[in-house]
Amino acid sequence: RGNVLLELMDLSVASQEEAVCVDTGRCYSLSLISFATMSVKSFVDNEIASNKVMVFSKSYCPFCKKAKEALASINADAKVIELDQRDDCADIQDYLGQLTGARSVPRVFVKGKFIGGGDDTVAKVHSGELKTLIQA
Repeated sequence: RGNVLLELMDLSVASQEEAVCVDTGRCYSLSLISFATMSVKSFVDNEIASNKVMVFSKSYCPFCKKAKEALASINADAKVIELDQRDDCADIQDYLGQLTGARSVPRVFVKGKFIGGGDDTVAKVHSGELKTLIQA
């Protein structure tokens, strides 16, 4: 359902209050759709801005586990959001895709800057680059 709402945002419409009906027979006000999309954007942007190290993860993902372990090995104080435990998982991943060029997890940010996914994070920890970036 969340993906349908985001896809509807791409439609050109005359009014924000125009109703959109989907094949399920449910109608949504575009203002509500806009609010939901803005809410996800605001949430993600705020988390990235408010945390020195921010990880968008899924609890069962082996690449996420490796990235989180690598960050823990340098005592990085990382905030982790497990997307699979949220109802807006797909919407957050869609927005992260717009921000970073990919929807995959993990998506790791340091001081507001996207540094990469799992392999990128592990490599930057092993090279010492990430610890330097965090401490700078």
